[in-house]
Amino acid sequence: MKSCCFTGHRNLEGSVREQIIPVLTDKIEQLINEGVAVFINGGALGFDTLSALAVLGLKNKYPKIQLHIYVPHKGQSDRWSDDNKTIYDYILSRADRIEVISQFHHSECMKDRNQSMVDDSDFVIAYVRKNSGGSYYTARYAESKNKKVFYI
Repeated sequence: MKSCCFTGHRNLEGSVREQIIPVLTDKIEQLINEGVAVFINGGALGFDTLSALAVLGLKNKYPKIQLHIYVPHKGQSDRWSDDNKTIYDYILSRADRIEVISQFHHSECMKDRNQSMVDDSDFVIAYVRKNSGGSYYTARYAESKNKKVFYI
């Protein structure tokens, strides 16, 4: 099965979110129509949340697609707001697979999670607006592995 993962910034302003959602949904649907059945998500705030919810929304129309969540470490959401935890728990409850990369938080767990997602994917959908940070380095890692990266 073909697969696609997501990478993008955690902090998204409201107007940016509203602009991203239709473009993101269209790209996911295009990939579904090209045979992608597995969507891999890091379960983080911001772009990860938007992309996970977009995949879950499309499952009604395309029931064979799957959402896999790669959690970087146990307790990822422990310090999040109650609202963000509720959304995260909803996403996890609807995921087809959950993979926990590390049993505890450490300095490399996010990078390890991101590389695992890329390694397990054929394609990457990325929302990257700066030349630094985890999303930037994940997209660059994907390019170095000859993965097709679609930038939003």
